Amino acid sequence: MTERPARAPGLAWQAVRPPPAISPLRTDVAAFVGATHRGPIGVPIRVEGWRGYQRELGGLDAALALPYAVRAYFDNGGEVAWIVRVAGPGAAAASAVWDAAGLGGLPASRLGIRAATAGGWSEGARVSLAYRGRTAAGRAMVDVRIRAQGGELEELRAIRADELIERVAEQSRMIRIEPLAAPAHAGPGAPAGASRAFAEATLTLLGAREGAPAPAEYLAALDLLDELPEVALIALPDLHTFAGGAAPGIYAEAAARAEALRDRLVLVDLPPPAPGARWHADRIATWIEHELGRCTSDIDGTTAMWRAAALYHPRVRVRDPLGGDARPDREISPVGHVAGTISLLDRNRGAHSTPANARLAGLIDLAEEYDDAEHAALNEAGVDLLRCVPSLGFSVWGGRTLDRTREDRFVAHRRLIHRLVRAIRRVAEPLVFEVNAPALWFAFVRAITSVLLAAWRAGALAGGRPDEAFQVVCDDTTNPPEEIDAGRCVCAISVAPAAPMEFILIRVALSRDGALEVLS
Repeated sequence: MTERPARAPGLAWQAVRPPPAISPLRTDVAAFVGATHRGPIGVPIRVEGWRGYQRELGGLDAALALPYAVRAYFDNGGEVAWIVRVAGPGAAAASAVWDAAGLGGLPASRLGIRAATAGGWSEGARVSLAYRGRTAAGRAMVDVRIRAQGGELEELRAIRADELIERVAEQSRMIRIEPLAAPAHAGPGAPAGASRAFAEATLTLLGAREGAPAPAEYLAALDLLDELPEVALIALPDLHTFAGGAAPGIYAEAAARAEALRDRLVLVDLPPPAPGARWHADRIATWIEHELGRCTSDIDGTTAMWRAAALYHPRVRVRDPLGGDARPDREISPVGHVAGTISLLDRNRGAHSTPANARLAGLIDLAEEYDDAEHAALNEAGVDLLRCVPSLGFSVWGGRTLDRTREDRFVAHRRLIHRLVRAIRRVAEPLVFEVNAPALWFAFVRAITSVLLAAWRAGALAGGRPDEAFQVVCDDTTNPPEEIDAGRCVCAISVAPAAPMEFILIRVALSRDGALEVLS
């Protein structure tokens, strides 16, 4: 918040950033976990649009994959994202000392200036300070200008000297200031002219260190995501880079958590191949079987955890503004593009819409191509391929989860369940403290039925009538005395999701006169 106090007749203004509108009903919001250029470590940050991401966490970084994935997410239709920056314990912030002796009004005669967040981004950043001891307002003022090595610029003007520490903490995303010695002035009774009228200093911040994240940091980030009701998609675009062989286990943990919550989907990708190597279809199937398979844990006797995960391949090539003429493009994970497409389809059609057959923006090529036979094998293995389709361009060409044990393994089915769970939670929460009796059961059925009716009318459920599409039972059969004594109200819900269409069969025949007829 910035404020201009009213000291004379006229217009006073106060700029206040409203809190973000967070809705647990949304199923179009993605969360990204990984290394960013800057920003607080281990703190979920909500951003709106690519400019919002740049403002909070810096822009693209040639050494990092996550910023490119987030940019692809917004380019493909994402509106809101949560970002959790991870870094190792060795990360440190650069700092410098401002010798402010003889400058009245400041909190101390020596002030420590350090980068607001740890990481190599702050190494060599230059902080320019202009002190004005005599101003029209009668108070000492300080102008602050920060320029990082990557070209990021931040300017804070006309900050009251005695409020420098607080105002910088409120307004700057790049630096913090702290006192290192006693106040520079003797107090309100200090003689006039005891401080200089003007002074300038330019400091270089040094001592920054990067800290590569380890698997423990990713697991800690998953704990944070569990507490964010708005998150519906989870992407870890640099997991293979920093976690190495531990990546499958982290994906398994993320999928298990997502399945337990029943309201989010994990987007999985394959490790980047060695230079000159290729992910052959049989090699991909082996990786899924051995690497992901060894991490599978049974839930109720099934591999249900993988219902909440979908694997997308291949990697994609995008234009890289940091690559210069020598390397104008770079290869990145596809999860950012896919997450953006899912987000856009969610808002335009609904969560029950299969996130496929939609054009992907911002691609210049696919890292690998697969023929129809390989595509069929990968489809059975649970891989959702990205393909370049004539007249459509680059698009997702698959909509299956990694769970191969069930018929309803489609991404559309799982996301429909996620949407229903979120809606049912909302209508059920106001009933939590009601008496567990027939009146509550009736209210529960009515509230849940309203949610399912809306889904049926939107085409998300099969059946010509509502009773063919879903059933809701909450009575003494689902709530025997032992359930009531345990403080639980059990409601049994059955739904018939509309099956996504994967294959179109066209029957044709050649007539006697040589014409081609379409039979069905």
